Amino acid sequence: MAVCQLSAVAAATMVALVLAAAIATLTSVITAHEPVTPGKICKRKCVVGDTRTCYFHFNVHPYQTVSRACYGCPKNATDCGRPECIPGDGVKRRIVVINKQMPGPPIQVCLGDLIMVEVKNSLYEEGITMHWHGQTMRSIGSGDRGTPYMDGVPGLTQCPIGPGETFTYSFYATEPGTHFYHSHQGFERGDGVFGALIVRQPPSMDPNRGTYDFDLSQHVMMVTDWLHIPTQDKFVLRHYGGGSESPESLLVNGRGPYQHANDSSLAALVPYKRFKVSPGKRYRMRVINTAILSCPIVVSIDQHDLTVIASDGRPIVPRTAQSLVTYSGERWDVVVQAGSSSSGAFWMSFMGGVDCAESQAHQFALLQYVTRSSTVYDDTTLLSTMAPKPQFSDIPPPGVQVNSINSACYDDLICVSDLRSPYSLPAALRTPKPDFTIYLAFQVRGVNNDNFYSRIYYNYDLVDESQRVTTPQINNLSYVALSTPLILGGEAQEQICNVDVPPPGKNCAQDYCGCLHMYEIPLGSLVELVLIDEGQNGDDSHPVHLHGEYFYVLGQDRPNDVPEAEITRSQVIDMDLRGQLKRNFDHPVLKDTVAVPDGGYTIVRFIASNPGYWLLHCHILFHSVAGMEVVFKFGSDHDFPPVPPGFPSCGDYPKLL
Repeated sequence: MAVCQLSAVAAATMVALVLAAAIATLTSVITAHEPVTPGKICKRKCVVGDTRTCYFHFNVHPYQTVSRACYGCPKNATDCGRPECIPGDGVKRRIVVINKQMPGPPIQVCLGDLIMVEVKNSLYEEGITMHWHGQTMRSIGSGDRGTPYMDGVPGLTQCPIGPGETFTYSFYATEPGTHFYHSHQGFERGDGVFGALIVRQPPSMDPNRGTYDFDLSQHVMMVTDWLHIPTQDKFVLRHYGGGSESPESLLVNGRGPYQHANDSSLAALVPYKRFKVSPGKRYRMRVINTAILSCPIVVSIDQHDLTVIASDGRPIVPRTAQSLVTYSGERWDVVVQAGSSSSGAFWMSFMGGVDCAESQAHQFALLQYVTRSSTVYDDTTLLSTMAPKPQFSDIPPPGVQVNSINSACYDDLICVSDLRSPYSLPAALRTPKPDFTIYLAFQVRGVNNDNFYSRIYYNYDLVDESQRVTTPQINNLSYVALSTPLILGGEAQEQICNVDVPPPGKNCAQDYCGCLHMYEIPLGSLVELVLIDEGQNGDDSHPVHLHGEYFYVLGQDRPNDVPEAEITRSQVIDMDLRGQLKRNFDHPVLKDTVAVPDGGYTIVRFIASNPGYWLLHCHILFHSVAGMEVVFKFGSDHDFPPVPPGFPSCGDYPKLL
């Protein structure tokens, strides 16, 4: 097994780290490590049989957009590309980043590589964990017991990395495709702790390899909504000061001018991100949505089609569209065919919906045609040669749209359940009756929540509607993590609840309920989840992410396809009993993140084959931190791989008196 080094760590230190992180489930595969060879890299052409150990060092610390490292940026656009300069949208604000980069350092490896990331927490007052979104934490060559303690969920799979502390994540790249990593602690993802995680595979393993000519690392697009204040401040102002839940801006790969800035403002001078192509060639472009609010983003390119070939790393039978909607946590791979023009540039539009539509948050990038003889233009000169910049719109562009916002599936609005995989659904998942069918209703409820206000002084039902603080929940339950991670023995049976086992003495349909929201599923069970958005208190379409497993998307619809549509969990169950929920067993797509339309439902299936504690949650950050989460325990304790020796522990302090 060849080894590549991506940071200046001495060979002896590297070997020590490998040995410290290796566990029983890995040692059968990693029997020896070659010395670190300077110059070898893991971003390479992937070949069958060539796997490597890829080491990264992340230093997470507080920082600022448009810092001193930016010199004359944005007035001098060249300075915006300086090392450690993070221009954002030109508005100064405090951020949290990795290695003074936003997005963080890209991880680009091959399928089967062992990824080792040393994360140092240089924050002053908060912990951090890192989640590897899209990687199911399975091991290679060691049964199928996985590495669940590397999933990066505080209170579930590990203790947070404290200020000044370092933790090394070690796991195999088992899931090919477009993924990303991000902090799973508090609000840090919204402040800049995220980056691309691209797992390529040998071309012979990609059924859509013939659809593109180039798959370039510089064609990864990380799109996010963006605030002008720290994310926790936004959350507090929302819940205690009646502040807006809308972002001010969008960013593409950490930059883009503030679209609402006055033309004379410095924020209007931030250069656009450019994606360069050669005339007549086909390019695979990878779009990653890292948004934190209810902000589905509509992607389109002037005078160009988008041929969708993958989602969440899994291949799709190519589907050509004029626009694509991406929800938080989703990844989409599209092929863009460059025309025969020898020069020029085209607008790449990113239009925010729902909460982003309220503030008209949007952004642009440039698809630039280049040849060997092309002149290098600054933004001002290049923009003068282009068509006028598109105006913000929350209306779907003309033509076919994939993954539309809050829509039933019809005509040119293509739902995820309408897409097809090149691979057939495994026979084990075709049975009419799964082992478990679980109906999960996502709703933003109007209920007295003592975590926000004491009902003695603030009664939800008695205050003005504009002052009501709603509570995101699943099945009228808020997930409350324990102080000791479950994987370290923190489980307390009496604290477990779900819709069938409510908290003692509580009427959760009328009152607030918080607990260890969890389902225990025997290993190997066929599980079907009917994800429901009841459509109460807003028009959010919840993007739901499952850790530890991928799922097949069998159905998706919005029965009452009208604005502010509502439906209840009991109505959906009744519809299902009457055979009114359609399921597609014909080559459904495989994903790990899917949107539930407002007032609608999405049906997914999977085999619970990966032992561990796995989180399912809404990927809207303000919803998940408030408790819109549920845990699935797949298997029994004896099915779990052993926790590595010396794995950090934490928990409540004992009473001393």
